[in-house]
Amino acid sequence: MTKIYWRPRAVSKTALMLISVLSLGGLILVENIRVEKKQDMSKEKLLASEKAMKAFTIIREARIATGEPIDLINDPANTGLIGIPMSPITSISGALEAKQTSVNPNFAAVLIDMLNEAGVKEGDTVAVGMSGSFPALNAAVCCALETMKIKPLIISSASASQWGANVPALTWLDMERLLHEAGLISFRSFAATIGGHDDTGQGLSKEGLQLIAEAIERNGVPLLEKKDSFEAIIDQRMDQFNRKAEGQSIKAYLNIGGGTVSVGRSIGKNLFKPGLNTRSPVGVKKVDGVMSRFIQKKVPVIHLVQVLDLAKKYEMTATPASLPEVGKANVFSSRGYSKIACVAVLVTILGSLFAFIRSDFASRLLHKTASPKDSTPEPMV
Repeated sequence: MTKIYWRPRAVSKTALMLISVLSLGGLILVENIRVEKKQDMSKEKLLASEKAMKAFTIIREARIATGEPIDLINDPANTGLIGIPMSPITSISGALEAKQTSVNPNFAAVLIDMLNEAGVKEGDTVAVGMSGSFPALNAAVCCALETMKIKPLIISSASASQWGANVPALTWLDMERLLHEAGLISFRSFAATIGGHDDTGQGLSKEGLQLIAEAIERNGVPLLEKKDSFEAIIDQRMDQFNRKAEGQSIKAYLNIGGGTVSVGRSIGKNLFKPGLNTRSPVGVKKVDGVMSRFIQKKVPVIHLVQVLDLAKKYEMTATPASLPEVGKANVFSSRGYSKIACVAVLVTILGSLFAFIRSDFASRLLHKTASPKDSTPEPMV
């Protein structure tokens, strides 16, 4: 048998208006009552960012010691982590805004957030491809890995793009060694490459190649053997990572910068999104590179490029005029809706709907006297 439900023939317009005003007021209330919510691993994130700030200080002092002046026009935060426009070891052009934005200690916390989301835990092994183009990001990555007690297998390039670690006396390999000697990190790169096009140093002058060779030698990092083809270079990288893993599973691959061996040529530069990639992007089989090989093995890839976009995502200042303060990013905490306020407003609205529509409370409250005709229930199936 079909059940029949009843409702009053007409609902007071005044009642509907009151419900509308009540709902709008509830919306405004919920929007304005926000609560701070701590993100996962907030303690580790803060420790990593504080460590990154110390790393920046060490690198700045080393930059001053080289005698290469800090350009306050292009490095307004006076960090010493912004390189020079051109030097013999400069491999390619670079975006100054991206380099300025990368000098933020809170990127160490961003890395912990990504690693945690990727499922990487204390004691796990990760592979890392570092470019000299983003020394501040490299330092932040190292501090995040050290804080999480993760074992990194690092291959670093010695050359750099514009505004990166392109001061010949202070390459990324020099910076890494200084951080290790200061006790901030317990690991170093196990191998180095020249960098530049296909990691072969194409386009660099003889002077540049000589300066890079000297940097690699003074830092005691083995130089990977030169290969004849692009595919052979990638094979070599994968073999080196697997050998150094010593049978341990590699839980993630971290790439800093846009090196072609890591990212892949042309199409590969736009194939992976900035940040954490857990699934193979469409067309990945058409692009050979270290990242594409790892992702096809179901290994998460953290791709640190397009720094301005990453900064925007985590609410960090782009091209800051001063060194950003530790703890200022939504990766530490975020403002969310109050559950109590949401429930209270919802209950109030539902209660008003029942009171004004499903009962005669509205009529009594608004002093309305319904006529016999208006009070006749209207069937509603």
